[in-house]
Amino acid sequence: MTDEHAHGSLRNICTRIRAIDRAEPAGDLLEELAHELEVFDARSSEELHNANRLVTVGTLTAGIAHELGTPLGVVLARAQMIIADENDIAEARKDAEEIILQVQRMTQMCREVLDFARAKPPTRDPVDLVQVVRQMIMLLVPEARKRTVRVVLAADSPPTIVLGDPSKLMQIITNLTINATQAMPNGGTVTISVEKKRILPPVAERLPEADYVCVHVEDTGIGIPANDLCRIFDPFFTTKQSEGTGIGLAVSSRIAREHGGWIGVITQEGHGSTFTVYLPPLVA
Repeated sequence: MTDEHAHGSLRNICTRIRAIDRAEPAGDLLEELAHELEVFDARSSEELHNANRLVTVGTLTAGIAHELGTPLGVVLARAQMIIADENDIAEARKDAEEIILQVQRMTQMCREVLDFARAKPPTRDPVDLVQVVRQMIMLLVPEARKRTVRVVLAADSPPTIVLGDPSKLMQIITNLTINATQAMPNGGTVTISVEKKRILPPVAERLPEADYVCVHVEDTGIGIPANDLCRIFDPFFTTKQSEGTGIGLAVSSRIAREHGGWIGVITQEGHGSTFTVYLPPLVA
């Protein structure tokens, strides 16, 4: 949302509030005010989603830029060998095949980031969350390696289907996993697991006891201080001094609620954290 749009919406809201304050007929004005607030909230939410997506893409791109050095080195060396004509035809063919393999690898890495970066219209499709996690791990491998962090999918995570927007669900899991890697300054392991179980949601969520799909993102990092725990989902709140904008968790929480779920966290300072995304399963 541009500043002009934001200011226009706020002006409309203020005008209606002043009209109500002058004791003009309030029924229609309140309805218009509610509509203006809904429009303003929707615009703000989408812009926050997009801003977070750009931050995440920046993080992924930095990791991939570092990772591209190795295959580019292989391509250069093999190409120089072909040009120097130091090998016979069979060896030159092997060099060419290796060049093709490395270029395909680099192209796939770039394509994955571009797919993540492109804004897509909201959808509601059947989504296999285990497949989403696998795609996300491929994206994050370069960034994780830079931090000596392993990101793994638990072996006992069966295919689990929910109804949702694939790109936004990817955004949640990517945000949580990046946060987990950043919470381990000395390296470690992020373990992601997916399961379906009966859950009684927290009272604040106002949701019924039911079966939910749970995506657990567990790290072996420094944990979250007790004083900060109540604020971690607040927009622009961050405990990271040199990285992060503080919007990732806020956006992720918003997306989870848009999908009929929520995000919970269990943490112990000095012993790591587990963030869990709870989503309603697809009912056949």
